[in-house]
Amino acid sequence: MPRDYYEVLGVAKDSSPDEIKKAYRTLAKKYHPDVSTEPKEVAEAKFKEISEAYEVLSDPEKRKLYDQYGHEGVKNSFGQDGFTWDDFTRADDISDIFGDIFGSMFGGGFGGRGSRRSRNAPQQGDSLRYDLEVTLEDVLNGKKVNIDVPHSIVCDECKGTGGKGGKVTTCKTCGGQGQVQKVMRGPFGNMVSISDCPDCRGRGTTFEERCPNCRGTGRITKEAKISLNIPKGVDDGVRLRVTGEGNAGYNGGPAGDLFVIIHVKEDRVFDRDGPNLWTGVTVSYPKLVLGGEEKVKTLEGETVALKIPAGTDVGTVLRIPGKGLPRMNSSSRGDLLVRVAVDIPKRVTAEQRELLTKLDSSAGSKARKGKSKLRDKIQDTIEDLTN
Repeated sequence: MPRDYYEVLGVAKDSSPDEIKKAYRTLAKKYHPDVSTEPKEVAEAKFKEISEAYEVLSDPEKRKLYDQYGHEGVKNSFGQDGFTWDDFTRADDISDIFGDIFGSMFGGGFGGRGSRRSRNAPQQGDSLRYDLEVTLEDVLNGKKVNIDVPHSIVCDECKGTGGKGGKVTTCKTCGGQGQVQKVMRGPFGNMVSISDCPDCRGRGTTFEERCPNCRGTGRITKEAKISLNIPKGVDDGVRLRVTGEGNAGYNGGPAGDLFVIIHVKEDRVFDRDGPNLWTGVTVSYPKLVLGGEEKVKTLEGETVALKIPAGTDVGTVLRIPGKGLPRMNSSSRGDLLVRVAVDIPKRVTAEQRELLTKLDSSAGSKARKGKSKLRDKIQDTIEDLTN
């Protein structure tokens, strides 16, 4: 993403057109490759950057779109490859400084379309994305899955040439270069624009009869069956790379890659916290006071005994070591964290209400002087309540 255009020119967002022009002229004098003290590559990149910023901010309509939507608002003002010298319309604003500077730029391919790689050169194919949902059990145990991914491959019948039977000839319009040049004369010098050949569409070759299998594209779509190993402990959002399973390359270039994005499905019982798992257990009030054991189910489906210490508060988190998830690329596991809740009955009998009232009065500040006696009273009351 390019830098903020106002920052590039060193001007405020409310600057006038004259202030913006003045700032650009000052920077152009500093960074033009013919006069800059910077290394040539640095100066060329900087000069192109300030020219792109000036192209947008000096045009009222482009500036309005940029102020409202940022770079997204002006991206359609440039070609697919972004800003090039073909898009620059303000050369006359500094022609009095450097004279015929853009003739050499366009002719030499400085920063413009002339410097880009021809489309008939070998190019890697596009990479693909596949979103895969897995469960916590899959994260625990790992899993081997088979997925079907549509992607493009080189047409077998024409070997990717697009011509029937693979028969092609060198394009006469571009001479096999895939690009054509057009010279335009302007008030400040000659400008040479370089674009894809309209006859061969940048390939450098043409054919008399197109391949019926791929309809002249040189590629067909096929569904690939891919076996993928989901590693134990995989995190949500992890991107697994499958080399060479993207779309076919161009002109003999390698295929792109397939990126599988892992999405871990939410579980109804367990919440994930890295390698640790969270769950809850509901116990009775007597067990919170006196202590005891409560059975807790793990992700494996087994049941383990969780010790409830005497005097446990509601909301206390108890730990079961080693019952969480595996750590990715490690033999260790996280823990199972259990948050304690209390089971409070919605309705009580008159007898239970009386006993609970007695228990409440026994647990007052005066009774705390004799803790052993208070404990005995609680125990007796609990036994009455449960009988």
